[in-house]
Amino acid sequence: MRSLSCVLIREGPSDDWFLPILLRRALEDLVIESFPACREVQEVRSLPKAGNQSPEPVLAALEQERGTFDVVLYHHDGAPPAKSGPVLERMRQTWRTSDFEEPLVAVVPMRETEAWLLADQAALVRALNVRKLGRAPVSGPEVESCPDPKAVVETLLRDEAGMNPKKNGVVRNFYVSVAETAGIAELRKVPAFQQWWNDMIEALEGLGYQHG
Repeated sequence: MRSLSCVLIREGPSDDWFLPILLRRALEDLVIESFPACREVQEVRSLPKAGNQSPEPVLAALEQERGTFDVVLYHHDGAPPAKSGPVLERMRQTWRTSDFEEPLVAVVPMRETEAWLLADQAALVRALNVRKLGRAPVSGPEVESCPDPKAVVETLLRDEAGMNPKKNGVVRNFYVSVAETAGIAELRKVPAFQQWWNDMIEALEGLGYQHG
């Protein structure tokens, strides 16, 4: 029986409320669909000390974890492309020349992580504990065109659920709830998420995970 262990290099603390939970759920679906011989997806472990802007602290943090993971998930928001593109390429080049053998897979939501939060309206309704949304935000693939997903999240909390997004724990609880319930099939309609999904399949094939 083969398992899968991933570590996450993320941008900021709020990403820890959402990405490890969501990505583990997505990986569980992915291996059922494509690699059924993989019987266990372990908890996605975030490495806060790594940062994500410079390769050096990333490599140093991963050195401390050497031998404990199969795949590195490297998160960086996709906006603005002029800033995110060079950072991603620098990390990829550094990884290729390092002595790590594990694959590095980029997790790059278009604009911000919060865009993925908005993808499934049914999950938003559950997380906000409302019967329906009075004014539905963009969803599905259209979330990538949303200019300010964080502002939309705050508006949903304030106007739809009557919550104060500045109050301690409100935003965190919302992120966790959406991460636990968002439909992976809905997220796969978002191009950036589907790109991550495809890249994960390629990485696992390279590690020898078997289809069928």
